[in-house]
Amino acid sequence: MNNIELYVKQFGDDDYTRLDLFKDETISLTQTIQDVKDPAKIFTNFSKTFSLPASKTNNKFFKHYQNFIQSQDFSYDARKKSIAKIELNSLPYQKGKLRLEGVDLKNGRPDTYRITFFGELDLKEILGDRKLQDLDFLDEFDLTFTAANVKSGLTSSTGTGNIVGSDGETYTTPTLVSLIGNSMRGFYDNVNTTPSYWDNTKQEINISGGNLAANNSTQYSGYYWKDLVYSIRLYVIVKAIENSIKDTAGNKQIIFSNDFFNTTNTGFYNLYMLCQRNAGKILEGLGSSYTPNKQSLKSYANATNVHTNNLLLDQKDWDIYGLTSSQQFQFAITVNFTSITGYAYVELRDKSSNTIVTTFNFNANGQRSFSIGNGTYELIFRADNAGVVVQDFKFDLIGLFGTYQTTSITTGNVDAGFTIPSQAFTIRNNIPDIKIIDFLTGLFKMFNLTAYKENGKIYVDTLDSYYTSGTLRDVTEYTDSTTKSVDKALPYREIDFKYEDTNNILAKNHKEQFQSDWGSAAYNDDGSLDSNNTVYEIMLPFQHMKFEKLTTGLQVGHLLDDKQAPYLGKPVIYYPIYSTVANTGESPTQINFIEEINGYDSGSTNTTTGISSYWIPSNTPAILNTGSGYPESIHFNLEINEWNNSSAYTDTLFQKYYNSYITNVFRFNERLTKIKAKLPLSFLQQYTLADELQIGDLTYRINSITTNLQTGESSLELLNGSEAVVSSGVGFISILISSSNSTTPSTACGYTLNTTVYYTGILGNTTQLFTNEGLTTSYTGSGNYHAFPGSNYATIDTNGYISNYQPCPTQAPTMTTSSASNVTYQSFTANGSLDVANGTVTEKGFYIGTSPTYTNNTPKVVVSGTSTGSYLYNKTSGVSGNTPYYVTAYAINEHGEGIGTTVSLTTPSAPIPPTVSALTEQNVTYTGFTARLEITSDGGDTIDGAGFYMGVNSAAATNNPHYNITPAPTSTGIKTYDFGSSESILANTTYYYWGTATNQYSATKGVSSTYETVLTTTAPSAPSVETQTESSVTSTSFTGNINITNDNGASITSAGIWMGTNSSAYNAAGNTFYNISATSTGVKSYNFTSLTPNTTYYYWGSATNSAGTTISTAYETVNTPQQVYSYNAHYNTSAFAACVQSLTATYYSYTSTWQVGMVLYTTNTSGTLSGLAADGNYRLNPNKYHVVSGGNGTLGAEQSCNLNIYRLRITASYVSGTNFYDLTTVFGQSFSTTNYLYKAGGAFSSGQLVYADENLTTTPTYGLGTFKTLHTYPQDYKYQLYPDQAFFAAKMQTFNTSTQQWVDHAGGRYTRFYQMDSSGYIEPVYWNYGNGDLYYDSVNPSTAGLSGIKISSSGSSDATTACSTTPSTIVYYDETTLGNNTVLYTDSRDAGESTTSNKFNGGGNWYKFENNYRAQISSSGVISNYASC
Repeated sequence: MNNIELYVKQFGDDDYTRLDLFKDETISLTQTIQDVKDPAKIFTNFSKTFSLPASKTNNKFFKHYQNFIQSQDFSYDARKKSIAKIELNSLPYQKGKLRLEGVDLKNGRPDTYRITFFGELDLKEILGDRKLQDLDFLDEFDLTFTAANVKSGLTSSTGTGNIVGSDGETYTTPTLVSLIGNSMRGFYDNVNTTPSYWDNTKQEINISGGNLAANNSTQYSGYYWKDLVYSIRLYVIVKAIENSIKDTAGNKQIIFSNDFFNTTNTGFYNLYMLCQRNAGKILEGLGSSYTPNKQSLKSYANATNVHTNNLLLDQKDWDIYGLTSSQQFQFAITVNFTSITGYAYVELRDKSSNTIVTTFNFNANGQRSFSIGNGTYELIFRADNAGVVVQDFKFDLIGLFGTYQTTSITTGNVDAGFTIPSQAFTIRNNIPDIKIIDFLTGLFKMFNLTAYKENGKIYVDTLDSYYTSGTLRDVTEYTDSTTKSVDKALPYREIDFKYEDTNNILAKNHKEQFQSDWGSAAYNDDGSLDSNNTVYEIMLPFQHMKFEKLTTGLQVGHLLDDKQAPYLGKPVIYYPIYSTVANTGESPTQINFIEEINGYDSGSTNTTTGISSYWIPSNTPAILNTGSGYPESIHFNLEINEWNNSSAYTDTLFQKYYNSYITNVFRFNERLTKIKAKLPLSFLQQYTLADELQIGDLTYRINSITTNLQTGESSLELLNGSEAVVSSGVGFISILISSSNSTTPSTACGYTLNTTVYYTGILGNTTQLFTNEGLTTSYTGSGNYHAFPGSNYATIDTNGYISNYQPCPTQAPTMTTSSASNVTYQSFTANGSLDVANGTVTEKGFYIGTSPTYTNNTPKVVVSGTSTGSYLYNKTSGVSGNTPYYVTAYAINEHGEGIGTTVSLTTPSAPIPPTVSALTEQNVTYTGFTARLEITSDGGDTIDGAGFYMGVNSAAATNNPHYNITPAPTSTGIKTYDFGSSESILANTTYYYWGTATNQYSATKGVSSTYETVLTTTAPSAPSVETQTESSVTSTSFTGNINITNDNGASITSAGIWMGTNSSAYNAAGNTFYNISATSTGVKSYNFTSLTPNTTYYYWGSATNSAGTTISTAYETVNTPQQVYSYNAHYNTSAFAACVQSLTATYYSYTSTWQVGMVLYTTNTSGTLSGLAADGNYRLNPNKYHVVSGGNGTLGAEQSCNLNIYRLRITASYVSGTNFYDLTTVFGQSFSTTNYLYKAGGAFSSGQLVYADENLTTTPTYGLGTFKTLHTYPQDYKYQLYPDQAFFAAKMQTFNTSTQQWVDHAGGRYTRFYQMDSSGYIEPVYWNYGNGDLYYDSVNPSTAGLSGIKISSSGSSDATTACSTTPSTIVYYDETTLGNNTVLYTDSRDAGESTTSNKFNGGGNWYKFENNYRAQISSSGVISNYASC
């Protein structure tokens, strides 16, 4: 019995907890790599549900899960799996994860925990419902979507160019553009003139406007640039899955092996996916966006997370989890812009549901907020216009629960200073809408891949390759043959292989024509199988496109339906091939590429370019048989190639990746053997599903193994192994023989075994050899001898039958001696070959010496190794020049010594000293020079040294010291030596030098035959310097200037100025030296600052070279002026205006602080102030101002601003004394533009005092009276309700500090009416008291409640007489229109109340009205016969 140990831990825990198991619990695990009963099922592993006791240990780990009222901190979260592992007898067995399914209670107490153990391959759990658009690594491949960029991606042999990813890998041609039209069907007609792409008259696209022929370029037909989109390499998508799916610590959760997903696997690596998210061309909504964090070391995870139980921060997104339906986070974001035009948008996207939760709009810096719940969120920045730059952003996640804590992501955690891209082609916004798990499933089904996890890496390879990695394990002794059963392996009669989508126009036409899906295949072993009715289907979630060759060198694709309308369908995958003769065998034809169309898609002109290089789409990675990947295709079936109508592309998906496995499953003698076994722990820990099992004399492949971990008892499902019978029923064995043959047995025995052949039975005479496993094609022999394994040989006839099978003859090795190489005067290389071993070689080597008889050339030279083939020996000692040597190759086996022929060589003569010439010196100064020589010949050996004899003696080279060049030269050519202070070189002195050189052959120097003469220059002196007039003088600074007029023979090393207030000497007390960085002559300057105003300073110039320092003999005098201070103040003769206006002017003062008593000036001329500030009000500080008066420019006491000022625009003619008695009349009058009424506070109310100026100092005197002064108490208030005279209309205004203007309150909606007495006190009067309208409202207009009019002072007997009179008496009426039956009153109060008193007594006489009408008025004031005069 095995001891099973189950260990678990939560994420973030350091240590495992060992859980208790039931003693009688049976734990069995089933493992399979590919089940014959379900071959399309991928990412399979195993899972097992079993029970655990509710022990003390288990209750502690699961935190008494049944108690759901505990707080979150003390509860086990069963929504997440725990890390788990199983050990057998304390030895590792399986890693995986554990999920708690539930807990069973007995008598109210926990009794049993139900758990499930999952295997380690958990792609589906990791990926969930994530889609390709969630892979943020793809952001690194975003592109610009313009005509120029699309054309470049189409015509460049590198597509859009190589990219170095953030993972450090260089991605070659990650994206490109192919000729796959998404809106227009491209065609080629170079004979007829066809319609243009765009019909400007009909304002529509011509369906026949896709003629790519160059002679139609003036018709502007062909592909419009937006008909084409980018494609991305599938390899990049796979790497994006690795680089995007990470845990909270930033570690990759998925790492694929490079067994299949690599850059050398052409069939996979050259595949691309079309980035087409929607049907048709992209006319708007390109997806120009920016997703933080792309900058180095920027991540949301950098922030301090105070919500660790509900919030996970990652680099580019964050997870909120564990919230109840009533709990939320408040998300509050602040964005600041460096520049912005139009609007910028920040989308808050929930990746878990693939939805935009909300979009925040910005047209300036600002903050926005929104409440969010559980989900995985990311931010996406977009903009209306180009050039929007985000200065920085930050956001808070405020938990609206618990203690309302805040997790803050600050500006330092995230990207800053980034530009939101314009016209971008964002890969994630345009890549097809497909789940990652479905994409991977498609790839695994496509290439019949299998996956298993080991040491944290997911190993991916083809099923055939996986099976070759296994080993043969003999389990005969562990099996129970008494329980063996043998079933048929085939659970279905047919397997169909197809793509999910073949509805694009040409693929659909293909199906209609041939009654089969384009690229599909059905395997049914000739269709005669009928024991099962089930058809198994393997379907790829991709679109398979049929392409169209239009003319020489031109092939295109149409993403259109059969009505030639834009079509989307499933993701399109294909091979792009660059159109060159080397790739296609044909020169590409020039086609039209439309960059702009007048009147279409915002185009203003017609622009067409002819292009002669482009990427064409293909279903094969290569067209020519010399191309990489030939003859592969991504058809399941053998289809005619669209390019050349060839059927030579035989490596279909079925043939290359499925044939071996499926053929075996369908063969007549395939069996599914079921047998019991009791497998030892050593086997359980070591076996893999790729292994074959040997039981007795048969071998099997593993279909599945179900194992009881305690007992090791296993149920094996096994398929026939590689040594089982094939479809013909004959078994096979494979061996290697030599392809070379000979009539001589000894020669044949020396050949390499390099050809695989197959046979059945026992190897020997009469055995027939075949070239295939099915033993259907016989090997064609020559009738001569071939080498066989085990040092045997035999003849093979033309039908593959063996005869004369016997061991190889016994003889010494066969040898060849080749010519010596690398021959020098002191070394050479001996070359030989052991051609045929003729047995077991124990030693090989050479005889080398000066004797023509090889046996005299001893001792022999033995080389390492005993294998056949070429070998050599480098002879580097004991070799003399100009000497003949002899070399003989030999080898020894059990039969004796074999030798080759003897070859001779003669070494060249020994070298001589090198030849040297002295060259002209360079860089001569007073302290040194550069000597030069040229080694013109190495004397026959490698140069190992060179130098100079140099000194003041010209009689002989050796009379002078020798100086070696270091490091020592090793080649011929020009060499130099710098003589200087180390060699005590003197100024103005003559020197002589000879060049020398040595080689490795001899230390004897080769010396130049002539010498060079060098005269060093005269030593330099200190530089010349003088002062120049100062510049830029202010009260606290000036610029001192000096001129270095001559460096006197040595480069300037530094300069400076001595400056201070002491003129007695440059370095006198009070003076300081100020250094100036200088290396040349000319004017140098130093800016002195922080000086004392109104002070005299002096300065001297200084300059230094290697010979010394010079101080100027004269100095400059500088007087600093008095200190001036400037102030930008607000000025106005009105204190109010000064307090609110934004316009400022600059004023100057000798006083450093703005204060009472300081004097202001308007002009500053080099520190001299003039122009006293004018009288008025001056504001520097907010809400405070000073008054200047008396013409002396002196600030008075500080006063507080009164900003709460309101004013009235009033009736203009009222100011000049017009007494209005009629509201309708005054309503129509114009307002004054010079006379206003002002007050502090809000609305103008009853009895308030108003002013004629903004400063509220002067009251108006032109008031005509109020109802309180014109009428007596208590009736005076009636005349507020029904006013009778002395009123004016008004608009109330407030001051807008932004526009610096007075503006009407509420946009001028209201017109108010007032009376005012001569002291400036006002009273409001009603517009229509009956309606409750104190004022006129233009939005809800009403008529005046009371009208007045002048009539004749006395009545007339007839109308004619009345019309000649002048109206002067005021009467009132409670209407706004005058006519028959109107009742007139002598008092406005009575008219408004419609009383019986004070009706005008007209006595029935005629009266004229001031509107030039006449009428009769009765004694009760009633009008009749009202008509115009």
